[in-house]
Amino acid sequence: MTARILPRFISLALLLTALSAPAQEQVLDPAAVRHRLFSPGERLEASFTVGLPAREYLTAHYNLNAGIAYNFFNTLGVEARAGYALSRHTGLARSISESFLAREDKKITDELEDMWEMNLHGVVGARWAPIYGKLSLLADETAHFQAYLWAGGGLASLRRQSVIQCTQVVSRDLGICDDREDPNDSASATRSFWRTETRMAPVASGAVGFRFFLSSGHALRFELRDWVFADQYRVNVVREDWEAGRESGEPARNPGLTHLVQFDLGYTFIF
Repeated sequence: MTARILPRFISLALLLTALSAPAQEQVLDPAAVRHRLFSPGERLEASFTVGLPAREYLTAHYNLNAGIAYNFFNTLGVEARAGYALSRHTGLARSISESFLAREDKKITDELEDMWEMNLHGVVGARWAPIYGKLSLLADETAHFQAYLWAGGGLASLRRQSVIQCTQVVSRDLGICDDREDPNDSASATRSFWRTETRMAPVASGAVGFRFFLSSGHALRFELRDWVFADQYRVNVVREDWEAGRESGEPARNPGLTHLVQFDLGYTFIF
């Protein structure tokens, strides 16, 4: 699943770049460039963004970020971003965990890919905005915008809660691996017995975006952003060992990469 996300993301970036030439002919005439609503070159800026999941599989992330940037030129800047992702298991992940516990024929199994959830994170990257133009919205109203590419990297704290490895099965028939007041309500759980891991890991991030200048020093930004980090999970896990509290299985040799693709909505103030 994740192997198909990166090519699609890169293809979108290349498509937008390829379409920039005809767009410049129709939207970006010399007068539009000369008469900019605002020139961000040699200025600091601060931004706040909210990231919403573009796709949900086993985990879902809602990302809150703050950033500060310096624009060396109108087209080139460097930005540092830091934030926290509110993450959770999806209904599919919960359904898999419940059905797995209820099956007694699965004696040896592999952990699932792409189960790491990103929490605190920080990245530094470069933003290249070669396209500036105007869009006519109404008869006398135009929207000034920049289209840009963003690439960078940093560190992230990651957390992983298994949906396979339960150290204390409360109810096999109901697929319960936690303490809860109501067996039919997972929200009432007070303690979980699923295996949980945490780690710090390098993270890379890339984005294709637009920012629309509202007035001097104010802009709205819209991005399609990809967060990428190395996956880790165990294979050949012996169910009986884990449920007895014994270590089992071995790390996957080629775990691949996890991609968190999100739509970012944000506001930027340029000093």
